[in-house]
Amino acid sequence: MRALTILSVFAVLAALPPLAFPALAQENGIAYYALDRIGARMNQPTGLAHAGDDLLYISERAGRILILEEEEFLRTPFLDVEDSVDAEASVEQGLLGLAFDPDYAENGYFYIAYTDADFSLHLERYQASAYRYVALPGSRERLLSIEQASPLHKGGHLRFGPDGYLYLSVGDGGISEDLDSTGQNTDDLRGKILRLDVSDGRPYAIPPDNPFVDADGYRPEIWLMGLRNPWKFSFVQGSRALFIADVGWASSEEINFLPAESRGGENFGWRIYEGELLTEADKAPNANEGLTFPVFSYPHIKPLGYDGSFPVGCAVIGGHVYRGAAMPELQGLYIYSDYCHGDLWTLRQDAAGWQTEKLYETDLNITAIGEDARGELYITSLDGRLYKLIHAPDGDNDNDSVPNEGDNCPLISNRDQADNWGRQGVGDACDQDYYFSKAFGAEVKMFQQHYGAFHIYACNRDGCGFVANLEPGNLDANAMLRLQSEHFGWTVEAAFVSDAAGQVVYNVLVYDDDGAYYVNDLQLLISREALSWRYAS
Repeated sequence: MRALTILSVFAVLAALPPLAFPALAQENGIAYYALDRIGARMNQPTGLAHAGDDLLYISERAGRILILEEEEFLRTPFLDVEDSVDAEASVEQGLLGLAFDPDYAENGYFYIAYTDADFSLHLERYQASAYRYVALPGSRERLLSIEQASPLHKGGHLRFGPDGYLYLSVGDGGISEDLDSTGQNTDDLRGKILRLDVSDGRPYAIPPDNPFVDADGYRPEIWLMGLRNPWKFSFVQGSRALFIADVGWASSEEINFLPAESRGGENFGWRIYEGELLTEADKAPNANEGLTFPVFSYPHIKPLGYDGSFPVGCAVIGGHVYRGAAMPELQGLYIYSDYCHGDLWTLRQDAAGWQTEKLYETDLNITAIGEDARGELYITSLDGRLYKLIHAPDGDNDNDSVPNEGDNCPLISNRDQADNWGRQGVGDACDQDYYFSKAFGAEVKMFQQHYGAFHIYACNRDGCGFVANLEPGNLDANAMLRLQSEHFGWTVEAAFVSDAAGQVVYNVLVYDDDGAYYVNDLQLLISREALSWRYAS
């Protein structure tokens, strides 16, 4: 049975005036969402695409393209280019982009972007066989190669625009701060989004209306410039309006938006600016002339007084404006995430400017957000999973996809905890919400599982992994429960505190071999009706 991850709540916004992209939700109310896990585990997926039919194609970083048909992966890859792709030097290396020709049904052409052992980014065209479930490896044709000096900041995303041209994002290719400022070098394809005509000419032609086609000192392929690592971008269905998620450097992540009437040539400012922060004052144009600033950005560090109303992360994962039919209340909302925090957020524009709101929380390292031919959204994560964004089944509170009597969980007041639907001050045995440790140098999470156990999971500088399960039946008021974690070698202790009014309380400690505490503020609350937790005072 497919699993559902963390549920959340999203209050649908009131009707808004028409914008440059499709209309926003037009009804008020509340909807509950879930991620439906689909298919078997993959090897670090980097993106997904469709060719206008019912199939979904997922690229793996190591060089394979898999086909999902009727929610199952076919055993034979659509294409395997692992011998050409290098994915070892950096998590930013590998098979990064996949796009299908607008005339794919007739010509079978599709395009990929990947990196090799020399860190170079390559754009290639292939053709599917008559069978269409398998590509022809011998049809390979290299269209473009871009040399880069480091394994970082490749971009590599591919999409065809509504104009029929192929768009390719190219990262600045430098070390973190891009000392060469390639995004501002007009004779360099790095730090740009390119626009190519792959329908005529070999290897490609320059669209005649590209903004720099006749400009001295500019590469004519350039459509947009001043970008750092545009990992994902997407067009708004039916228009040339474009969202670009550009991964930041030291302080912020940014989302850029181009209205449909744009004709290219915008300069997003990197490395003169990171987001709206000036980084190279001596290179800034007078009064910022000629620069286009992001419509939205968010920080890497929680500011003082942070209220959770905007994301905090490390690498923005661009998404799509939802256009599907299954969740009409999301129509017109741009949905995005961040690799480090894993939560899904919406972005919209109203009379007051651009607004963001959390859709729901996950603990995933999201690598891509894509859509199928119907406009329904899918999410890939670094652990090799594919998820589909859906409405939560009616009445299903225990995340098993089946509304049944097991969903009738009692509610217990708990000011430190929210329930499945995000209601503060309520805790119940069905919750997938989790405790966070406050320790420095590690992140410890404790999930309440609906089957009646506390599941501790943690990340530190050495990675992430399972720590321990604390099951009420193993706890004893007369003896401390002590467990040794195989993953970290940490020790987990649960000690009886009190038993009053039918609720037993245990203190939990987690510490390493040197006695450094990773959890020392957690109490478990156990009764016949429910499990809950609170921070120890």
